Amino acid sequence: MSGLYLRLSADDSVEPASIPSRNQARTAILQALTVATPRSPDAGRMAEISLAFVSNAEITRLNAHYRQQEKPTNCLSFPQDPLPPVFRRDLLGDIVIAPAVVLQEAAEQGKTLLNHYRHLLIHSALHLLGYDHVEDHEAQIMEQLEIRLLAEMGVADPYLNQIHE
Repeated sequence: MSGLYLRLSADDSVEPASIPSRNQARTAILQALTVATPRSPDAGRMAEISLAFVSNAEITRLNAHYRQQEKPTNCLSFPQDPLPPVFRRDLLGDIVIAPAVVLQEAAEQGKTLLNHYRHLLIHSALHLLGYDHVEDHEAQIMEQLEIRLLAEMGVADPYLNQIHE
């Protein structure tokens, strides 16, 4: 994919200094969109993604509703259901991120905030492209892809020295 229309929004409760700039978010998402998948076979077309930064209360509500987990999480991805090519072929879906969770994780894991955001944005965009990590073999494929895409951006392996649940 060569282009991205990024709709970015943030809750009033989100501190602007705690989120990446539009350009930083766009760069990380475009990095993920370089991956060819059945959902994105046209490397030359535009893609549209909605990116929302929300409070812990909102991400908890979404996580409980969609994943039956009543707790905050760092990010959620909502892929657009594939439609016939005539209708919104460019709409990939929505990414929702909780900056308070991301800030806490970055500090706990000894990562820079920007690099942690880069990882989560790539991770979320890969979900929009159809990647998943439910099964171990899927997780391995997705993690290796994330590691490669981040390395191409000069970011260290985010899974080093990290305990997997």
